[in-house]
This record gives sequence, structure tokens and C-alpha cells, in this order.
Amino acid sequence: MNATPAQHNKAERWRYFFPLRLLLLHLKKNHFLLAIWLFLLAIVLGLVAKSIGVPQQFLVPEYRGGIGIISFGILGFSFGGFITGYNLYTYIMHGFRFPFIATLSHPFQKFSLNNLIIPAVFVLTYCISSAHFQITKEFISPGKVVLNLFSFLVGISLFQALSYFYFLYTNKEAVAYGKAKRRKKTDEEENIVVGSPIHHKFRWLRGRHSASAWHVETYIYSFNKINLARESQHYSKEVLNQVFAQNHINASRFEVLLVISFLLIGSLRSFQFFVIPAAASCMLFFTMLLMIVSAVHSWLRGWTLTVFILFLLGLNYFYSDFSFMRIESRALGLNYEGPYAPYDLQTLKPTDQMVQADIEAGLQMLNNRLMFMQASDSVGGKPKLVILNSSGGGSRSAFWTMRSLSYVDSVCNGKLMDNCALMTGASGGMLGAAYSRELYLRKLWGEPVNPYDTVFAENIAMDLLNPIILSAATNDWFIRYQKIRDGEYTYSKDRATEFEQQLQRNTNGIFNRRLGDYKDAEMQGLTPMMVLSPTIVNDGRRMVIASQPVSYLTQAYRMNNEYNPLPEDVEFSRMFAHQNANNLHFITALRMNATFPYVLPMTTLPSIPPVEVLDAGIRDNFGLKTTLQFIYTFRDWIKENTSGVVIVQLRDLPKNINFSEENHSLFGNFSAPIGGIYGNITKTHDYNSEHALRYLEPLFQQPIDVVTFQLYQERQSHISLSWHLTNSEKKQIREATRDPLFQKELKRLKQLLH
Repeated sequence: MNATPAQHNKAERWRYFFPLRLLLLHLKKNHFLLAIWLFLLAIVLGLVAKSIGVPQQFLVPEYRGGIGIISFGILGFSFGGFITGYNLYTYIMHGFRFPFIATLSHPFQKFSLNNLIIPAVFVLTYCISSAHFQITKEFISPGKVVLNLFSFLVGISLFQALSYFYFLYTNKEAVAYGKAKRRKKTDEEENIVVGSPIHHKFRWLRGRHSASAWHVETYIYSFNKINLARESQHYSKEVLNQVFAQNHINASRFEVLLVISFLLIGSLRSFQFFVIPAAASCMLFFTMLLMIVSAVHSWLRGWTLTVFILFLLGLNYFYSDFSFMRIESRALGLNYEGPYAPYDLQTLKPTDQMVQADIEAGLQMLNNRLMFMQASDSVGGKPKLVILNSSGGGSRSAFWTMRSLSYVDSVCNGKLMDNCALMTGASGGMLGAAYSRELYLRKLWGEPVNPYDTVFAENIAMDLLNPIILSAATNDWFIRYQKIRDGEYTYSKDRATEFEQQLQRNTNGIFNRRLGDYKDAEMQGLTPMMVLSPTIVNDGRRMVIASQPVSYLTQAYRMNNEYNPLPEDVEFSRMFAHQNANNLHFITALRMNATFPYVLPMTTLPSIPPVEVLDAGIRDNFGLKTTLQFIYTFRDWIKENTSGVVIVQLRDLPKNINFSEENHSLFGNFSAPIGGIYGNITKTHDYNSEHALRYLEPLFQQPIDVVTFQLYQERQSHISLSWHLTNSEKKQIREATRDPLFQKELKRLKQLLH
């Protein structure tokens, strides 16, 4: 049965419905835009970067330590900016394909309304995912969830309203220019071009000739009305050209305003008011990216991808010659004004005299520490020597270390910290350990500090990610125009310095010390020695950072005089003695030890050739290598003065994880050889450590006990590796000390110490 003319017209109207035509346009030509939307959709659905906590930054944004209508409103406002940028990109790049929009009142607003399918699907998905996450992970009441999401929608609407009023008073429709008489246009008139602040001049009329395939029958006039699309043939090409020209210019000016606002927020990030949620910073970055791609594409058109690839290849080839682009992230407190320290084999190998002198200093430190142990021990006898190892793992490990260390030490009546001689480890764990040590030291100095107060653990768990992402989005990838002064030295501000400053704020400035400030307290035996060991990117060695001279930790093992050992470790203080090594900010040393790749920038040290360092966990996630070196060096003293060694491990991941076979996809099978090795790097460290312990204990002839306090995590409640924790993750860490295995290890530790 043949369709009637009315049915045929109805089908045609749906087939050529403007929103569907725009959706088809995106599928056919806007792959860059679609990739961004798909990436954002994968994030809010938890399909991308879930293990490092990216989805939660979007689903529960945090602003100034709180989750609520303000943080959701800011995120919504930034989403509104991205949606406007998405509409501007589409309008500028493809608006000429739909000449009928020039005949409409408020053409850009109508265009944006019809370009709403993808943003609407995303916003709906976001609201459902965020509501579920807020209720199940943040334990927010349903009423508060509704308010948060309403604030998110208000934020989107507010930005849309601003853009609406801007274009309402700047754009005109065709009737405002009149209906010019039809006449044959000259070649000069056919080639009228349109300019804008950031886009290449564009020939709108030529573009119209190729737009016939994008026929439109109906469009959304308002939220409750669908209209037929008017023909534009009765308007002269000159009138339509004027409409598109002024719309294009106004849209480009709006893009410039967005870029200026973007850079302004970045320049004011030192003020806490402007440190917006991490997800909002990401949306600002994506909006900025749209503006840049739009401008570049307007100049290069079909050559954009080719030129971009050639540009990257050329930049890579000549990068070493472009010194102005290589802005280093530097260690605050060090002298970079020259001369630089040589980095060669002669520097790496300590002399025997140097090692012996450092061992003598280490023995004096241990004797002083032993007197402190005996003075605080009412039982008497030889004490156990405690060495603390803390694993890496961002805020997860920092919070776990603080929480478990203060709890265990309080249950042991302070003997854990009193008997501790060495603290070492990686990444976030050392932030928590350093915080605990500082509180312990201040209490000894008579300050009114209760190191067991849970408020300190809560401080270390506060957000550190917002300033990092804001700096990365607005400053680090562009021109680093802001500086920071430290005495006579000047450094560029970047996300590394933002991390340090935020950590100082979270902990009330407790880390306001230099590396050398701990030297006397450690030597006098008042506090455990702390050793940090970030990984040297250049050659995989370790940079050993300590307040004491510790060349014995960098001495390569020699089997005989004929064997030439390969030096593995570098002593920071001696290598950079002439670059003011002891003046290094202690918080900078902690940050260097916790530099997770890409999240924080590699730190470049003042050496020739330049040495760059990353997270200590790359080489030794638990600090056990340093621990074994220390035990081996002072094995005779330990045998004579102690009843053995207790290595206390604070692990943010379970030690024994059962292997489970997964069904790999095609891409999964392709990446399995590399991904499997990288994913099991912590297990590899465990295997090596167990092997080393096996051979050390017989030589030591005294018991070496390993007590492990591990943060148990199930697959369905995995705590993300991030510098931000959700309320549910914090709750899980707080309650982990009640775990039966934890309590069993605690009981064993008490028996060992007493």
C-alpha cells in the first residue's frame, strides 16, 4: 500500500528534522567533538581511569573542602561553558551548510537549541550516575542529592543565559538587513570574505553552494514548538552573507572572551576562592581546546590533521633547540644559578674514607637513639629496633599511614615511635610518615600537640588534586608567566608548587622546614632518621635524600678487588653540596619522592647533564631496599645493642592478592604483555624483597620480624590511587584498623615490643 502525500510529507519532515541532521553531521564530520563527548561519557560511567579516581572528580566535585551546591554549581557553570563552546565550534565550522538559519530570529540561539541531543544525553547520564555515586559512595541524603544536581543544572543554565543575552543583542536576522533586489552578482561580490579575531577569513557564499545536501524541513523553534524551515532563496546572497558574517564575528569574539576568562582564572589560582573543582578545570581545558582547534581548522581546513602531525614531528626533532619551551620544574631551595653539579661515575662512587666517616656518624646517631629508647623504657633489657616502611599510593596511602601509625603507636603506649630508628618508603606513604614524625618531634619539644588526634589524619586526607588540575589546565601547558621567590632564588610556578602549597595549607604549615633542619634532632636521637629515594629518570638509579650523611647507603657491593661494581644509588646532599642541598624545602623532597608520572611534573635538578627524578615507588614501593642496606651496614651494632629488628610495613594494598583470570578483549590481549608487567610492579617488589630478606637473616644472626599492617580492599570497593578521597573511601580506611588480620598483627607487634 503506497503512502499518502500527507504521510510522505510527515516522514520527510522527521527525516530532515534539524536536530537529527545536526546529529548526522557530527557523526559524519565532527569526529574530534564526538571523541571528547565519548571520553567524558566514559568517565562519568566509570569506564575510564577509575583506578586513579578520575570519575569521582566529576560525579562528586569538591570545592574548598566541601561537596555541595556550590561545588556542583561551579561544575555546572563550567559544563555550560563547554556546551556553549561545542555549539560555537559547530556553528562556526558548519553553520553555512544550513542557510535557512540566517532567516530566523536569534539564529545562534535557535541553532544551539537544535544542537542539544548530545549534550542532553550526556547531562541525563551524568545526573543518574552522580546521584547513584552520591548516595552509595558519599552517603549523601536523597534530598541533598536533588539539591546538588539542581545546582548543577542551574550552573549550566546560567552560562547558557549569559551566552543567550550576548548573542541576543549582537546578532541580527536577515530581515534586519532587508531583502535586496535580485541581480547577478559580480565575481568580487561572490568572493566577499569574513574576518574575525582568531579565525581565517572565510567565504560564506562559496560554502553555501556545497550545502545543498543538508536540507532541513523542520526545526525546534522553542522547547514546546516545532516549525517548518523557511526557504532562504528569496533573500539575496548579499543579505545572507551579512547575517553569517556578523554571526561569525560575534561568535569569535565570544570565544576570545572565553579564552581571556580561562587565562584569568589560571592567573588567580593562588587565591583559594579561584581553586575550582578538578573536573571544572578539565572542562575549562576542553573548552579552550575547542576554541584552538576551531581557529586552526578555519585556517587549514582539510590540511589540519596533516599539518598537526608534521608540526609534532618537527617540534620533536627541534625540541632540544627550543630552550624557551623547556620550562623545568625545579626543587625549591636549590641554587640553579650555577655552576651545576657534575653527574658522572666519579661523582656516584663514594670513597672508602667517606663511607667510614658516615658510618661513624651513623653509629653516634644510633647510640643517642638507644639512650632515648632506654630512657623511655621502664622494663629494661635490650630493646627491639623498629624500622618503618610505608608504601606509595597517593592520598590513600598518606591517610592510611597516618591513621594506622597513630592508632598502633597509641595502643603500644608510644613504644612504636620511641623504638623507631629509620623511616623510609615511597610516595603518599611518606607524606603520612613525615607528618607523624613532625608531630612526634613537636610533642618532645614541649608543644601542646596530641599526635594521636584524628584531626591530623583528616588533614592529610584533604583534597590535593584541585590545584594540581587547575594549574595543569591553565598554566603548565601554556606560558608559565608566574614566579615564586624563595630567598635569593626565583622559580616558575607550576602544578608541583601548587601541590606543595596546598599540602602546607591542609597541614597548617607544619612542613615549613628545610632538609637540614632535621639534622640535629636526628643526630641527638630525638627522632627517627628519614630517608627518601626518588627514582632518577635518566638511568633508573635512586637519588638518596637524607638530612644525615649516608654514603653507606649508596656504596656498591664489591666481591673482590677485581670486580668493578655498578653504582646504583646517588647521595643527594653530597652531589648538590655546592647547590645548597641542605636548603632544599623538606616538602619539596617529599613531593619529589611522590611524583606520580604526568600528575606531577618531573623535577629537574641542577646537574650536568640535567637529572630528572620521579616517584620512589618505581624502584622500591616499600623502602625495603634502603632498610636492608641500613641493617647490613649496622649489623654489628644491632647485634650488640638490641634484641632484634622489627620491620613494620604499612601497606595500602593487600600483600597476597589471588590471581584471577580475566577475559581479555582484542585490545586487552594486545596490551597484556606491557600492562601485565606494569600492573604487577608492586608484586615484583615484594618478590625481590622476600628474596633479599631470606639471605640477610642468616648473616645477621638475630631475628628480623616483619609486621604488616595492610589496608584490605575488595574489588568492588577499591580505593582509587589519587590525591583525592571520597567520603566512602575515607570511611573504609578509618574502619580498616578493625580488620581481624590488622588486630592479629597488632597483637604480635605488642608482644615483640614488650
